[in-house]
Parts: sequence; structure tokens; C-alpha cells
Amino acid sequence: MSNYWHSILEKIFLTVTAFPRLMILIGIAVIIATGSFIPGITKDTSAESFLSPDEPTLIYRNKIKEQFGLKDPMVIAVFRESATGVFNPDTLQLVSWLTDEVAAMPGIDPETITSLATEDNIVASDDGMLIESFFDHHPLSLDEVDSIRENVMDLPLYVGNLVAKDASATLIIAEVIDEKNADDIYEGLMRLVDRAPINAGETIHVAGPGAVSGYLSSYIDKDAMVLFPVTGVLVTLVIFLAYLSWRFVMLSTLILLGTVAVALGTMVGMGVPFYVISNALPVALVAIAVADSIHIMGQYYQEQEKNPAATQQRLVVDTMLNMWRPVTFTSLTTIAGFLGIYFSSLMPPMEAIGLYCAIGVAAALFYSLFVFPAGLMILQPRRKRASTKLSENNSAGSDWMSRRLASLGIFVARKSALILGVAASFTVLAVGAALFLKVDEAWISNFKEKEPIYIADTAINAKMDGTYYLDIVVEAPEIDGLLEPSALENIALLQEFLESSANIQGSTSIVDYIKQMNKSINGGDESAYVIPNNSDLIAQYFLLYSASGSPTEFNDKVDYDYRVAVVRANLNTGYYSDNKEVVEKIKRYITTEFESNSELKATMSGQVTVNNEWISELAASHFQGLALALFAIWVIASVSFRSTVAGLYTVLPVGLSVLLVYAVMAMSGIWLGVGTSMFAAIAVGVGVDFGIHIVDRLKILLQDQQLSFEQAFLKLFSHTGRALFFNFVALFLGFGALMVSEVPPLNRFGILVAVAVLTSFVAAMLIIPAMAKVFRPKFLSAEEKPKKLVATDA
Repeated sequence: MSNYWHSILEKIFLTVTAFPRLMILIGIAVIIATGSFIPGITKDTSAESFLSPDEPTLIYRNKIKEQFGLKDPMVIAVFRESATGVFNPDTLQLVSWLTDEVAAMPGIDPETITSLATEDNIVASDDGMLIESFFDHHPLSLDEVDSIRENVMDLPLYVGNLVAKDASATLIIAEVIDEKNADDIYEGLMRLVDRAPINAGETIHVAGPGAVSGYLSSYIDKDAMVLFPVTGVLVTLVIFLAYLSWRFVMLSTLILLGTVAVALGTMVGMGVPFYVISNALPVALVAIAVADSIHIMGQYYQEQEKNPAATQQRLVVDTMLNMWRPVTFTSLTTIAGFLGIYFSSLMPPMEAIGLYCAIGVAAALFYSLFVFPAGLMILQPRRKRASTKLSENNSAGSDWMSRRLASLGIFVARKSALILGVAASFTVLAVGAALFLKVDEAWISNFKEKEPIYIADTAINAKMDGTYYLDIVVEAPEIDGLLEPSALENIALLQEFLESSANIQGSTSIVDYIKQMNKSINGGDESAYVIPNNSDLIAQYFLLYSASGSPTEFNDKVDYDYRVAVVRANLNTGYYSDNKEVVEKIKRYITTEFESNSELKATMSGQVTVNNEWISELAASHFQGLALALFAIWVIASVSFRSTVAGLYTVLPVGLSVLLVYAVMAMSGIWLGVGTSMFAAIAVGVGVDFGIHIVDRLKILLQDQQLSFEQAFLKLFSHTGRALFFNFVALFLGFGALMVSEVPPLNRFGILVAVAVLTSFVAAMLIIPAMAKVFRPKFLSAEEKPKKLVATDA
């Protein structure tokens, strides 16, 4: 660094240390100002939140939901394992009671509730057609129950969709008025289940896409109540153990608060909601923010040892003059890692993680460079035994850890070739394993298998056609086009194709109603369960139905002009890996068969289609973000050290750590999904700090101080290595705290980042020095000295 810049920086730090109380007050004011926005936080736990608002698939789905009143419903399932299943007086009474109670709940649209107690039978009458309730009074006799069973099971429209094929379960389907209140409504339904008059042999489950996204909101809130305190306690413990100083803990806590307040406060202030993966954001920032203060504190204690007679201001200024460079460049590379996520991802939750973590790290840099030294001026901490004591001959420090690390440094100096050989072997094995990495996701996987909603989802989808929906919107070229028999026949063929596809257990459309109406008009003759070959007759059927039944019965299936209709397919799984081929197969059928053989146009929509869209983008954006983060970090490191080779040395450990994690994921069956897709760019951003500190210190020891490799490694490992160790432990435990999360994606994310941080630390400590010793890169300008040192316990 030139004398000019040294002089400028010295003036800056002299000014900071001259007005320490003012700097502390500024730091506190920023915390209060930004933190005041946090109570106004909003949440969006829907799967659709992973698509950009201007994504055509999402725009179209929202349009169709609005046009047909389609919403992600709450599903209440009543199970009874017996010879008659749910068709007995007691269970039907329970279904009726639940239907009435649900309809009376605030936030539920009573007009959209579907159950055996609300649905109608279609029968012939003297006037042509009669629409009547399956039952409308209680108690029911056994003969009446038998008649209800016969009528319900005679309607293919309801079998599998409303009542299980073996009659062991039936559903009550309810739509919420405002999906933003879904979490409160789910909790209300669970309370309703607790007080329901359940009979012997009956069980009730609550699930459905509306329940899943609704409960997820409160689920992550409960998770945060445990997760954040655990993270705070673990990181605080590491901070204290690093230097056994409560004054250091106080200063570091101020940095942590400032980092999190600025990041979350800015996010809320910009109107960005809290997503299902956002719990990872404050945890990541707490773990990252402490790193710089650990290194600054270590340098501060070294300055005390070197200059015991120096004034407090001189100690702090000299500390910052030595540390501003690695602190700044590690922060910039971490910011680059997060911005790699932001610029490469097309998903709002990922963009939020990337952008606001980057803002948080920038805040941590500000607090580390300006507020922390002000705190050192006021608190004036003294050296404890845990800090590293320098001796005149640059031997190991005085504490046990420094001596052990110094011994490791000598081992690296003497066994550099062996270390590189072992690293190369592990790299080859990791590449082979990583090739089996799998991309997958399912929204229900956000819950642990012990959760009632997970159990309910599994049980309902095992018995019924399924609670995962794939919609196909069919459009005719003109008004009343969907009353034409040829158009309806094409829709029927489409349904046949859908139901022949894997995981699709059933489908519904206006065709099912038309066939049932034709059968009823013809005295219940099974052979009449077909589409009439007369458009006027079909139009008359709809007129008769609306006269006898509900005039709004078909609002969610066809528009008023009979030009646009929805075909809804039910799937019994929400996993991307299960449904990916199904979606692609249907797309091909629509193009090559459905649209080519008719004038109808078909467009896929629905939850399954939307999920397939954003998950298919997940892998591409993940690897783009990783590549961008690595490239940005390499550029910054290369500029910092004025050497592209130095940049490669810096990036290598984190590259190896990510590769190893891919291998671990593939071997352990952890897929690349919502939570795990974040790990790579974040691991790169936080893990590169180790490489930068190692390379920066090696340049000083080998290039500036002209030490031998063993001398340099001895000093590097005992002093910088000690600070890096506590940096590693803080990151490892901070992200490792996510392992206690009740949200499985965050749980897996925490494990993966912790493994990546461990690998980055080990690789930086061993591989970078070993490569420096073996390859003697020009950017270090080092020459081996004959003098050798041995670490002792003295």
C-alpha cells in the first residue's frame, strides 16, 4: 500500500478513535432506525412465491383462478375403516356437522364448500331431470344410508374425488375468502377437529394445498422462536471462548445487532415478504458478522504485545491499519457470493436472500471498520491468556491451541506433497459421486414426517384421487363452442389420456356432468353414460340443471358463454421428480394430438404446472449463481492481490468444498431443492474468507518479512490460524444451529453449509500453504531459508 493511502486511512481511523462515543451512537441509531421496520414484516409461504410476478405461467394461472374462482382449498377428510365405511348414520351425521361448522367459520366461503352434505344427486323425473341433495335430514335410517351409498357410488364424478373408491373416506373441501388468512383458518380447523363429535373407528385429517401453505406460515414462526435464540447462544459462546472477554462479547453483539437490523429492516421497508426459506437469512448473517471482529480482536491483542507502552488510540489505529485490507476484501467477496444468488436467480425468495444478505454483510463491514474500533477505545479490553503471545523469534504463541496449530504448520511444511496428493484423490472421488446429484422438491416436504399435516397429506392421497391439482384450460374459437359434441368428445379423450398417466388418479370437467345428466334422463341406463350427439340437447341439459339445482354449480368449470372450460386432474403426489415426466407428456399430447385434431386450444395451469415451472428453473439458476459467485470472488481476489494466480488460490478451497457437498448430497439422498439450492453460493461467500486471510498473511510473511516457509507457516498457523479457527467455529455452529430447525429444507441447508464451511477451513489451512510450498508461485516471491524451527510446549 502506498504511503498516500496509508496516510489517508490513518487519518480516517484517527478521526474514528477521536470521537468513539459519537460513532457508537451512530451505530445504535442505525439499529433503531432500521430495526423499527421489522415489526411490520409480512409473510408469503406459497409455492407461487418462487415465480417472478411477471412470469407468464403465474400470470395465466392467476387469471384463471380469478375467472373461475379457483383457489387452493382446505381439505378435511373423515376416515372410517369398516364394512360400510363412511356410509353409516353416525359418520354421515359427523360429515354434516363438520360441513355446517366449517361454513360458519370466518374466512371460509360457505358457497364453495363441497361435501356429501352439500352435493346433489342427478336423477330422472317426470319433468325430465331432478337435482336433489343426497340427504337433508337427521337421523338417517339404515335403509336411507344404503340408498345414499348407492346414489353416490353410482356417480363417477364423486368416486375418488369426494368419496374413496372403497368408501373408507370422504372429503369436505372448503375455500378461503382471502388466502393471506390461510394460517389462521388452518389453526381454526384443527381446533374444530379437536371438539368434533368423533365416533369409534373414525379419524379426521386436515390437509390440502391451502392448508399446507397456510400452516407453513405459523410453522416457520414457531421454528424461528427456537432457531434464533439457539443461534445467538452458540455464536455468543464462541465469541466469549475466542478471547475470554465479555467486553469483546459486548462489541461483537453490537455488530450482530447492526447487521441483522439493517438487513431485515431494509427488506421489510422495501415491502419484501418473509418467505419459507427466509429463516436462513438472520442465521446466516449472525454467523458471518462475527468473523471480522474475531480477526480484529486478535490483531489488537498482538499490537498490545508488540507495543505495551503505546496509547490506546495508537493501539486501535495500528490494529485497523493492519486489518482493514483483509476485513474489507473478505466482506467484498462474501457480498459477491450473495450477489451471485441475486443476479442469477429468477425466484423472488432467492433474490431476497442474495440481496439482503449482501446488504447485511455491507452493514457488518461498516460496523467492523468504524463502530468496533470506537468500542475498543471506550472499553479498552486487556489481553487474556487465550490470546496469542508473540515471542521475539516468531515461535508459537503461549496458549495450548496456538502451540497445537503451530505443530500443524510444521507438518504442512514438511508434508506438502502428501497433502496435495490426498486432496487430489478426494477431488476425483467427489466428482464421481456428484454426478448422481438429483433435483427434486415437494411443498409438503417443508414439514417433518411427524407433523399432523404431513400425516394427513399422506393418508388422504393414499385413499383419494389426490389433493394436488393440474388444470388444463380449454378454449373454443366461438361462443357456445363447448356445447358442440365434437368439442366435448375431444375433452373426454383428453381426460382419458390424463387418467392413463402416472400419478393422475382422476379428473373432472363439464363432460362428467353431461354424461351423468344424459344417463339420468335415460332412466339410469349405463349405456347412456355418453355425450349426446346433439348440441341443442346438451344446452337443454344445462338449462334443466340450473332450473332444478344451483345456478352457480358450473362456475368453476365453464364460463357463462360456454367458450372456456377447466379440466382438473388430481394427482396423489406433489414431488417434482414424480410429476416432471407427467407434465411433459401432457404438453406433448396437447400439441400433437389435442390441438392438431380440433379447433380447441389448451393451456396447462394449476398448482402442479406452476411448481414444475419454477423447480425446473432451480438447477439452472443454482449453477449460474455458483458460477457467477466464483467468478466475482476470483476477480475481487485477483485485483486485491494483483495476481490472477492468487485469485485462483483463494477460490480453490471453496470450490473444493462445494464439490464435496455435492458428493455428500448425492450419496446421502439429499436432493437439490428450495433450501439446499442456496448452500453453494452462500458457502462460497462465507468460506472464501479463510482463503483470503491465508493468502494475505502468506504474502506478508513470505514476501514482506522474507521468512522461510517453516517460519512463515509456524507464525501463520499459530496466530492467523487461531483466529480463523474461531471464525470457522462461529460459522459452523451458526449454520449448524439450523440442524435444530423443524423445517426440513432449512435443516438440510444448515447441514450442507456447515460441511462446506468445515471443508473450506481445512482446505484453506492445508491446501493453500501446501501449494505455496510445492509450486512457489510468483505472487508470493518467497525463497526457502535454511533455518528450521520446532514448536514446543514451553
